[in-house]
Amino acid sequence: MKTGKTIPALALLSMTTMMGMPAAQAAEVSVSGDIGVASQYVWRGSVQKGTTAVQGDLGVAVDGFSASAWFSNSYASPDPQTLGKEVIEFDFTGDYTFNVGDLGVSVGGIYYTYMYDSHSNFVEGYVGLSYDAVVSPSVTVYYTAKGVNSGFYKTGDVWVDLGLGTSLAGFDLSATASYVNWKSDAVNRPVVAGLDTYKSGVSLVQLGLSKDIEAGGVTITPSIGISIPVIGKSSDGQRYIYGGVVQKEFVAAVNIAY
Repeated sequence: MKTGKTIPALALLSMTTMMGMPAAQAAEVSVSGDIGVASQYVWRGSVQKGTTAVQGDLGVAVDGFSASAWFSNSYASPDPQTLGKEVIEFDFTGDYTFNVGDLGVSVGGIYYTYMYDSHSNFVEGYVGLSYDAVVSPSVTVYYTAKGVNSGFYKTGDVWVDLGLGTSLAGFDLSATASYVNWKSDAVNRPVVAGLDTYKSGVSLVQLGLSKDIEAGGVTITPSIGISIPVIGKSSDGQRYIYGGVVQKEFVAAVNIAY
């Protein structure tokens, strides 16, 4: 996940800081990245691309601070000037993570951008807690700090992920239940003839299974996941998230980390 200008800025800050410090106190800078292919791109239950998606990530971290940039090909552009072109999503993230014993705390922000659909760009801030155990629980609260004029992403939306993760026989297993509270907007999110496409409540359950395979200095991670919408049905019998119909979705992927 997510940032262009922040990455070199943090790298430069790290270099200048280390130049003025004794070797024993020098901050350790780590750079990581991955590239992969997914059978489709599903985000919070909503299909962003229903066919093969290419996705990648590049990040740098130092002393608990990190910055990263993530990309994926996505949907067809709705913009009249670029109508039909494939939108490329770039997500830029800044994060600070620290530990208090076995408790992990993360604070950060994500800027979601869409090449050929810049009207959909929006910003989220988040706070996350996790606990290191045999079965590790976590909670992350996302708040839309800057939304858009359409109904999709509104300032004030809140999305909460409650997760559990563990390892078994070399496999990593995860389960996440999500809750959403949509910002009320009678103009852009109207309820017409009982059709409510922005119901708040427990919205989604996601299950995942993956395995890391070390090979030639890289880590290959095949994975499979299922996304199950559980948000209350609207008057037409369909479930909606971000204003669109959602259904049970399977995603298979392979990532290579370097």
